[in-house]
Amino acid sequence: MMSQFRKILDRWLNRGFWVKVTLVVLTSFVVFFLSAIIIKWLCNKYVPYSEGFGENNAFWQLYYYFADPGNQMYMKLSDATADVSSGARWVGLIVSTLGSIFLSGILISTITNSFERMSDNWRSGFSYYKLKNHIVIIGTDQMVYSLVNQLCESSNRSIVVMTSANVEQMRNALWASLKNKRDRNRIVVNYGHRNSEIFLKKINVAYASEVYLLGDTSEFDNIESYHDSLNVQSLTLIAQQCKAIGRTERLKCHVLFDCKTTYHIFQYADLNTEITKYIDFHPFNFSDFWARKVLVAGRSKEGNISYKPLDYIPITSKDSDKFVHFIVIGMSQMGQALALQAAHIAHFPNYKRKKTKITFIDANGRVEMNEFKQKCGELFKLSHSTFIDADAWLEAELNAVGDKDEKFAEKFITECHIADEYRHLVAEGDTDKDFIDIEWEFIKGHDHNPVVQRRLSEYVNDENAIITVAVCLNITHVSLRSAMGLPKRYYEKSVPILVQQRKTSTMVSTLNGEGFAEDYRKNLMYKNVQPFGMVTECYDLHMVSSIEICKKISYIYNHFFAHDNLAEQIDMAKANQIWNDTVTSKRWSNIFAAASIPTKLRCIGVNWDMEKPCDLGVLTEEQVALLAEIEHNRWNIEELLLGYRPVYENEDKDIDADRGKKREYRTRFIHYDIRPFRGLKTDNRGRKANEYDEVIVRSLPLILKS
Repeated sequence: MMSQFRKILDRWLNRGFWVKVTLVVLTSFVVFFLSAIIIKWLCNKYVPYSEGFGENNAFWQLYYYFADPGNQMYMKLSDATADVSSGARWVGLIVSTLGSIFLSGILISTITNSFERMSDNWRSGFSYYKLKNHIVIIGTDQMVYSLVNQLCESSNRSIVVMTSANVEQMRNALWASLKNKRDRNRIVVNYGHRNSEIFLKKINVAYASEVYLLGDTSEFDNIESYHDSLNVQSLTLIAQQCKAIGRTERLKCHVLFDCKTTYHIFQYADLNTEITKYIDFHPFNFSDFWARKVLVAGRSKEGNISYKPLDYIPITSKDSDKFVHFIVIGMSQMGQALALQAAHIAHFPNYKRKKTKITFIDANGRVEMNEFKQKCGELFKLSHSTFIDADAWLEAELNAVGDKDEKFAEKFITECHIADEYRHLVAEGDTDKDFIDIEWEFIKGHDHNPVVQRRLSEYVNDENAIITVAVCLNITHVSLRSAMGLPKRYYEKSVPILVQQRKTSTMVSTLNGEGFAEDYRKNLMYKNVQPFGMVTECYDLHMVSSIEICKKISYIYNHFFAHDNLAEQIDMAKANQIWNDTVTSKRWSNIFAAASIPTKLRCIGVNWDMEKPCDLGVLTEEQVALLAEIEHNRWNIEELLLGYRPVYENEDKDIDADRGKKREYRTRFIHYDIRPFRGLKTDNRGRKANEYDEVIVRSLPLILKS
């Protein structure tokens, strides 16, 4: 019984401030009334009176002693001529002591402790507020500092950051990173776990205007191997809370996926409709985001760094012998993300003469290559790829007796071409059996291997090669050492060299003279080295806002499919509705199409910049034909990377006999139109797939307008 009473008492005492104060006040008055009744009943003649209070009522006289023990100095009896008895003094002492305990002691300490507890709760992140239309950031990944600053600049809403890490340390670090100290007033840092329904309710996430679900990199240990699954669980809980309050407008949720494989799955797989009904889902990945910043946007706004495009020497002619060669040192997640982004955008008019070349160099190259090929699946069944075992080559050279002839190359270089099941897609007499316009090269060996160094020298000495090097090693000083160890010719020719840096770009910016006068920089050896990949400068709201272009592309396709003509203007309200109804894989198709626009424009001599846009004039028929072919080559790779495969020969014949089966096969991720541009066929509506390529090209002026 006593334990049960203590449990109830403890629960009440650990409630809010007003509950505790009310409880103490009520208890104090109960004690007073009980003591007053007992004294009045048992020893009324010993009730003391305070001199100067004129009130002879025994109840009020006892209250004076209870409320103010100092009244004992003025003690007397009702009979002014009688001496104060010891009994009256004892009664006064008891009542005064009870008043001191309950009013002066317990009540004041309760109020003081409650304020102290409120302060502790705030410092520890347990002070929650009923906010609405606020921005919620769940988790404190390193990119949170840059994200909060950007949100403060672009919005005046309150920002709630929830973390399971040390809240006080997080708040201090966040405040120290703010560009404007006045923004502290609208930033709330709360404690909570993202997979807890209780904590999500406390921060009123269902009433937010936008959510950034980052996750804590040290939630339970230093490396969150379950980061992505917890984020998906949290997303599900958020959707359930939106459903519970009857939210009608979908809540925009930007969700960070740490693993490239998980992220890739959510590029072509739709979420449960119970989630998408309430959530506007925007997945992103750290490495992929940086790849788009470097190769598509061409700048890091936070670091004020500009990056050259892969085709910094534009390729505008089918007869050009120039080609883009992208060299990636390190098959880390970042390295693979950059290579795949390059594969999405590096498509040029002269692909029949020269393909874009992507080279990987990694000490564990064979294993990484096999994993990469497995992940990219069908792409490598259609692409030309080469594997070079530089370690074995070097070992053979060191042990060789006599001349070092070309036999080494024959022995340690392996080439792969189009798979037999897809050879029917290539027309007879076509000299290029691998119709994908990008070729791949994998080199097993450290970049300081002499064989690798010779290959690097050969690459840079090719006058037709437009080279960019990306050093993607996760350890900062190793990445820098690798960049500094490239053949000197790379610096003499000012080849763009990208160096991954983990925390800060200061070291590389010091070497390349960033911020100094151009006359001073041009004499520096490392002026062409640029940092990228900093965790604190990843998320870029400006890039996220470019989703509007993707919506326009989706609208153009939808209008053409429905009306068989080009859209003359874009209704953004309808474009938003179409986008919301578009499946995930098609959304990403439009995103990739938008990312390729700057490269396409350079192919026709237009240097269009999203930062300083200009109106694009009407394209000529020659330009349309050129860009349509480029667009289809890009689309081939996009669909292969999204998980589609081409048709086998028997499937090809089956669809030829009944073009209506195209859609049926497409639902099984088998696409009839993944084939060379000149091999495209009509569908059951009599429309060739290249018409869609032409539509998007002809609509570029409308898409880029404003």
